[in-house]
Amino acid sequence: MAKKTHGLILIAIITLTSFSYDSEKTFNLGNRTCKISTVGQDEKFAKFISLHDNENTSVEAFLEIKSSLPNCRLYELKQNDERLLKYEIKGKVYSFDPNRIFSSIGIKGTILKYNQTHPQELENGLSLFADSLLKTINLKSPDCYIVAIHNNTNNDFSVLSYKNSKDAEEVYVNSAEDIDNFIIVTTKADFDYFKDKKRNVVLQSVNAIDDGSLSIYCQKKNCLI
Repeated sequence: MAKKTHGLILIAIITLTSFSYDSEKTFNLGNRTCKISTVGQDEKFAKFISLHDNENTSVEAFLEIKSSLPNCRLYELKQNDERLLKYEIKGKVYSFDPNRIFSSIGIKGTILKYNQTHPQELENGLSLFADSLLKTINLKSPDCYIVAIHNNTNNDFSVLSYKNSKDAEEVYVNSAEDIDNFIIVTTKADFDYFKDKKRNVVLQSVNAIDDGSLSIYCQKKNCLI
C-alpha cells in the first residue's frame, strides 16, 4: 500500500458471521443513548469506522475478513438499526445524521434537514457528542489510516456521482468494476495507489463542500485532534 499518511479512506461496499464486541461505550443523547462498539486487534495500521447503524453489510464484510487484518480495529456506532440517530429533549425526539456532525455547518444542516424546529440545546448537544465521539475513536495517530465504511444502493450513489464534481480533485473509473463499489481518499498518494490497482477511486478536493462529514473533518484536520 502507499506510504502511510494522515488521510482518510472512505469505502463504499455492496457485498456474514457471529461475533462479540471487545468493548462498548455509551453516549447520552439527551434522554436517549447510543453506543460505540469496538472489535478487532490493535489499531496500529487502521481504524475502520461505521457511523450509520443500518449499514450492516459493510460491517459484516469487515468481520468476515478481520482475522486477516492485523493491527486493525472496527468502531461501530449503534442505536436502533436506523441510519439516523435520535436525540430526545423534554419528551421531544429529534433526528440527525451522525456523519454530518463534525462541523458547526454540518450540525445546523442535518438538524434543519430532519426537524421542523429545534432548541439551541440540540445544536450544543450534537457538538459535544461529536467531540466525545472523536476523542473515543482517537484520530491522533499519525501512522494510522482512518477507514470509514458504508453500504451503497445499486445505481444510486456511485463513483460516477463525482464526475465533474467540485468535491473531487480526480476520479478514476475502471469500466470492468461495479460503479457502486468505490473508494474516496484524501491524499494523492492513496489515489495513485488504488488507481494502480484498477479500483474505482475518488480523490476528495481540498475545496469540497463542508457537509460535516468525517471525510471533510479528516482532510481539514489532517486526522489530528
